[in-house]
Amino acid sequence: MIYIVGIGPGSKEYILPKAQQVIKTCDVVLGFERAISSIEHDNKSVIKSLAEVLNHIRDNKGKDIAIVASGDPCFYGINDYINKNYEEKVQVIPGISSFQYLMAKLNKSWQGAMLGSLHGRKEEFIQKIEINKLSIWLTDKENSPDFICRELIRNNIKALVYVGINLSYEDELIVSGTERSISEMKFSELSVVVIETLE
Repeated sequence: MIYIVGIGPGSKEYILPKAQQVIKTCDVVLGFERAISSIEHDNKSVIKSLAEVLNHIRDNKGKDIAIVASGDPCFYGINDYINKNYEEKVQVIPGISSFQYLMAKLNKSWQGAMLGSLHGRKEEFIQKIEINKLSIWLTDKENSPDFICRELIRNNIKALVYVGINLSYEDELIVSGTERSISEMKFSELSVVVIETLE
């Protein structure tokens, strides 16, 4: 059986018991370096590309394999790629997504929020921010929180902005401010941004 296992925002404390149980019983565990570093297993392998996952599956035919992924694999996660490129049955074990974790830390409800990702993708995010009072975004190095805020300024959008960096790790940092104050800061590659428009 192939399992896609969500391991939450990063810290071992937020890996759900079901995920831990599945990982423990699998013969092989695969994952990108950041995700696999949170896992204890005698036979784990770091992958550098999604294509490598398929190679490992072929090389370990008949074995139980856990593919571990940060956050929840069904939220802009690895399961889309696996479903498109692997025809046999796959079981998904959910995890706590980074946006769920951040909203809990902020003690803010997120029902009705627009959820999006700028992580490794292009998206017309300004229009979506304009029509949604609350939006939550996964970011990357290019589409960073400060870049998003500069775009807010360029489009005359006033907002309260919350940024979660290295969520659940020891060096976790959560900052908040106006679009202008956040635009002047620098952020790590993996950040989550919450934008609450004021007009």
